[in-house]
Amino acid sequence: MDQTNEWHHTSYTTEEQLAHLRQQIQAAETELFEREAELVDARAEMYAFQLEYDTLVGRTETELEAVEAELERCRKQISEYRQWGPDGPPRTIDGTPYVSVEEQYRRAWQTPPPPSPPRPPKPVSAATEAQIKKLYRQLCRRFHPDLSQDAEERVCRTEMMTAINAAYSARSLVELETLAEKPDCSPSARTVIDEQRLTVLRDKLQKVERRLREVEQEFRALMNSPDTDLSLSVKFARREGRDLLAEMAADVEKELEQKRVELNLTLSYAKELGLDRNRV
Repeated sequence: MDQTNEWHHTSYTTEEQLAHLRQQIQAAETELFEREAELVDARAEMYAFQLEYDTLVGRTETELEAVEAELERCRKQISEYRQWGPDGPPRTIDGTPYVSVEEQYRRAWQTPPPPSPPRPPKPVSAATEAQIKKLYRQLCRRFHPDLSQDAEERVCRTEMMTAINAAYSARSLVELETLAEKPDCSPSARTVIDEQRLTVLRDKLQKVERRLREVEQEFRALMNSPDTDLSLSVKFARREGRDLLAEMAADVEKELEQKRVELNLTLSYAKELGLDRNRV
């Protein structure tokens, strides 16, 4: 049995259970704050690396992709000319261009790119001190023991003020809001309110722990990404006196020059066949 369930099933008083839940929430929120800070730092570092990569390598890769795409279109145009002649491939009955069986198969079975990971939700802002003080003053005016002459009601009001003061000391807006929901001060209402206070804090603890798990998953995903692997390789190479990004940029530039030569040769051949470059 975990510690939360143990506290829930034993004979600890409501205030003891509430105090324990507050400690758990504080510890979980502290851990969440630290892990979110680490995640923000890791993302900032990754963004800086991606910017450096795009500056040194990425732009050339983009140009290479454009040349390769144009080369592929040109080769396809030549292939269609060889197969169908100057009029191009036949059209279907409804007038749409003919699509080869190979192309139909490629379109049907091509794996779509994975969706971009959703951005993490923005953290909910904490209650301000002004909100807490305002609600605390309202509750004091409603439940102060001196405002009643009935002995039983004074006991209930005293218990309520104890709970209100405890929630105020803990700066727990959710508890104060729960206490404000019940206008009366009967013993039965007090029991219901105690359960509501416990439920509110348990729910808050679960939300914080759930968000902490989400941050951990996001952090692991970032650390296991290809970009992180590449950034680590770049760091290790620098320790050895190598500039890995410069080497990659040189390789991509060399490949780009080769593709440009291939494209120029292919365009020359297309021109000999009488194909208009604008159709390529």
